[in-house]
Order: sequence, then C-alpha cells, then structure tokens
Amino acid sequence: MIDLNRIAAGSPLLDEKTRETLRGIFAKLNRDVELKAVVELKEDKSAEMASFLKAIAGLSERIKLELYEPSEGGELGMDTAHLPAVGLFLDGVYQRAAFHGVPGGKEINSFVIGIYNLAGPGQEMNRGTGKKIEKLKNPVDVKVVVSLACHHCPGMVINCQRIAMMNPVIRMEAYDGNLYPDLVERYNIQRVPVVVLNDKDVFVGPRSLEDMVQLLKDAR
Repeated sequence: MIDLNRIAAGSPLLDEKTRETLRGIFAKLNRDVELKAVVELKEDKSAEMASFLKAIAGLSERIKLELYEPSEGGELGMDTAHLPAVGLFLDGVYQRAAFHGVPGGKEINSFVIGIYNLAGPGQEMNRGTGKKIEKLKNPVDVKVVVSLACHHCPGMVINCQRIAMMNPVIRMEAYDGNLYPDLVERYNIQRVPVVVLNDKDVFVGPRSLEDMVQLLKDAR
C-alpha cells in the first residue's frame, strides 16, 4: 500500500467554493465509504488522481482512502489494465463501481453522487424501478466510456453505478475515453456516452435509469 504522506495535499480540481459544496454533501453521509485506488505515481494522471482523492478524503471523516501500486491491485476486483482506477468500497467489500481516469470536469458530479448514493441517504428512486433492479438475474459487465466535457455522460455513470451498487450481479466501470485509445478503437467509439455490455453489445447516447434496467434485463 502507498504511504499517503507521499501524496500532495491539494488538488487544482477543487477550489474553495467546490470544497464547501462537497463538505455539505458529505456531511449527510451515514456510513464510512472507502476509496481504493490503483495508481502508478510515475505517471502524471495517476499522480493527479492520487492528489484529487486525498483532497476528497480530507473533506469528511466518513471517507477513507487507500492507494495501491499496480502490482497490488489485482485483488481489489476492478480492471487494473487501465490506470489510474478508483473503486468504491463498504466495509472492505468492493461495491462493483469504479472510475478509470481522474473524475474531474463533469464527472466530478457522478463521482460525488456515487459516494452519496452508496454511503448516504442517496437520491430518491421510484419504488418500482428499485424492485426491477433488485430482480435482475443475468450477470452483466458494464463499461461506460465518457468524456469529461460531456453533459450527458455523468447521468449515464450515475445510473449504472446505482444499479451495480444495488444488485451484485451487475458490475460497472467508467472510463475517460481520452485516456484509453484502445477502448475507443475496440468499440469504434465516435461519440459519448457509450455503454458496452459484456464486451459485445454497444449502445451510444444517454439512457434513463429505467432504460438501463431494461437493457440489463435483456442482456446475455
């Protein structure tokens, strides 16, 4: 595990106004949430991620941070071929939601709401939709490829995170497409958001929570 004392304390992605807003959101957390990240500190984006996460963790005693070397990340349960990567955990258990890249830009919203939905009261959800999520039976690996400048992408990430955190047969990982050209080429991505189910079915454009539930129900 990486010593957090090696990591710079501040992040240019969080100005004081943003910090105050996040403190207010995180004050509503009622459980401890763990951010576990795999980083290669010699690489700029990993160093940026580490500083960002340390700054986020510094805003609430409810948020714990652990950083791992690439050689240590294999046991965490998320994709470690695309770094940096951060996953959300409760009581040491991976909640099947991760982000690859630095969740800045528009994606800071999905990252923060992911924490809030997991360890706080969470966003309101239609009761019927919640029951449909809980009834999903087919294991599905969900990849969401985004751009940090995309207005529609955070909603897709939030919806897929929510489903994965509510049902253990669903796993989701979000990727900043600008950092991983191999994914862009593999799935022939020309615009975002893109959702890939089980590495074969590709869907382009935003989807509502209800639409995503139906896609996952039909996935094979």
